[in-house]
Amino acid sequence: MNRWITLVTLSVLIAGAAAAQTPTKKEAQPKAGVAAGAAAPAAQPKFKAIFEPVNYPQDSELRDVFFVSPDVGWVAGLTRSEAGEGGIILHTADGGQHWDVQAGDPHSGTRAFEQLFFLDAKHGWATQFGGGSLLRTTDGETWESVSTFAPDAAFVFTTPQIGFYMDGDKIFRSQDGGRTWTQVYACRTQVEVQGLTRQVSCGFQSIHFPTPQIGYATTENLPNDASAIAKTEDGGMTWSISRFVPNASAGDFGGVFFTDANTGFVRASSSVFASSDGGQTWRGTVVPLRGRVRFADHETGWVARGTRIVYTSDGGKRWNTAEIHFPTEIYSSSLPARDRGYVVGLHGMIYRYRIVPIEYNVKGMLSAPALAALR
Repeated sequence: MNRWITLVTLSVLIAGAAAAQTPTKKEAQPKAGVAAGAAAPAAQPKFKAIFEPVNYPQDSELRDVFFVSPDVGWVAGLTRSEAGEGGIILHTADGGQHWDVQAGDPHSGTRAFEQLFFLDAKHGWATQFGGGSLLRTTDGETWESVSTFAPDAAFVFTTPQIGFYMDGDKIFRSQDGGRTWTQVYACRTQVEVQGLTRQVSCGFQSIHFPTPQIGYATTENLPNDASAIAKTEDGGMTWSISRFVPNASAGDFGGVFFTDANTGFVRASSSVFASSDGGQTWRGTVVPLRGRVRFADHETGWVARGTRIVYTSDGGKRWNTAEIHFPTEIYSSSLPARDRGYVVGLHGMIYRYRIVPIEYNVKGMLSAPALAALR
């Protein structure tokens, strides 16, 4: 009997020991080749930022681009052929997959179209080189000539009827969609040069309205190597010099952009000046820039010209620079959304910026910086 009890006891002890050595389901075992306690491999990105060609298949000099949404936009310029040159305005409704000629004719000898501005998908304006014609569309499809003014003048509209353009030191206002214009301001100001006061006129170069009532206009270099900032708070009826930005030239038109009534940026030749108090004070960041300032929202913006994209994803606190090897230099750009943008140039070049799956590949694709965090 004692012998039988001893055998049973030994069997129980052996079974318990075997069970203790058998791993349970909850006790995960290290995978082959991975040391115990090692960190799991970092997750691979699922998306990437690229530029891809959506070119216009004609030898064209594309001078401006304006998109009102990620897919709907226009391009202006001229086309060259054996028959000569002809100005064109191109339109797309599918992000550049297809382009239609809305105005001009590649073989007509029409003067080149230069600047574009749109309020929405129906109301837009364009200028023609040389003749100084202003054209308008009210349905997003058909265009008519409405007036003439200086061909290189910067212009903007705040409603389908109210618009502004600048010629030298003067600002003009229209209240009939650009058919007639009335001078509302002539810039004269005092500057100090070598300790002496001078009365000078200001040559305006860029203009932007963040709201229908509040607008800003910048001048070229004054004798003291500064730019003047003119401001209106009554819908452009009256203007006054609100501030000087020292050592800053606003450059060509498009050099000012406000994301709201108080937050704005002025592009200089080697700096970006930012204001958060409606242009009363400005702070500068040394960034080499060319081209127009464009913001998709309060955080995401870029300046694209030549072969360089200078961009910000934190509302202009920091700017980064990326060199992109496009087939030809960028003339102009549009940034309708933080994940969609367009650049244009010579020989029909149109490149589209977007976010795509990591495995996506297309002929002519170029790597691009992510303007915003990828998912």
